[in-house]
Amino acid sequence: MAHALRYLICTLLLGLPFATRAQHPTPEQHVRFTVFCTRPATGLAFVPRAAGAAQPLVFYPTARSPRYDYRGAMPLRIVDSRTGTVAEATVPPAIAEALLVLVPYEPPLSVGLRYRVFVLDDSAARQPPGTLAIINLSGLALSGTLGEQPLTLVDGLNPALPVSHAAKLTLRTLFKSRSYQAYACEIALGKGERALLLLLPPFYKGSLEVQSRLLTDATPAPTPRP
Repeated sequence: MAHALRYLICTLLLGLPFATRAQHPTPEQHVRFTVFCTRPATGLAFVPRAAGAAQPLVFYPTARSPRYDYRGAMPLRIVDSRTGTVAEATVPPAIAEALLVLVPYEPPLSVGLRYRVFVLDDSAARQPPGTLAIINLSGLALSGTLGEQPLTLVDGLNPALPVSHAAKLTLRTLFKSRSYQAYACEIALGKGERALLLLLPPFYKGSLEVQSRLLTDATPAPTPRP
């Protein structure tokens, strides 16, 4: 009798976490998003609604994609019809306008996901027109100037900086106590435009010259909340 009672209590306790999860389903989110991949990508899609048909994603080589709408629980999954899910993105509930930056795993994973996904708040509130935001994924410690503004980059997303119309960006890195130029370009913005600069690891091993992708666009209109 005691053994049967202990078995019944254990069974009830083991069932509690599953019952709790069943009573609190993951809430549905509505997010508008664009995508960009640091390498050419084709044949990828996402499912905009639960149990819906997959919608193909269009990638541009030097710009954000068209905007897409997603309604459902997180993570948002990006799929390849041949291999299944290749990337997952969890967009925080506070973000209504997102940019999903896909970066291929280097070296590629033998199985499973093929891309890391960086989720950015792409709204005008986070990055207004007339600014430059930099994402440092280069693996190097970089500092320099934007026009006459000194800047030191952190890994990942850096705060947006004002660009009145055009400014020269120069970045340097230290190696064996010497300073080397790692990147330089002219940032030019039209009326109502903003820029996002992705800094990637050097193409050649041992090089200190970083790769880059510069995306310029007009700030999106606010997404109406449901």
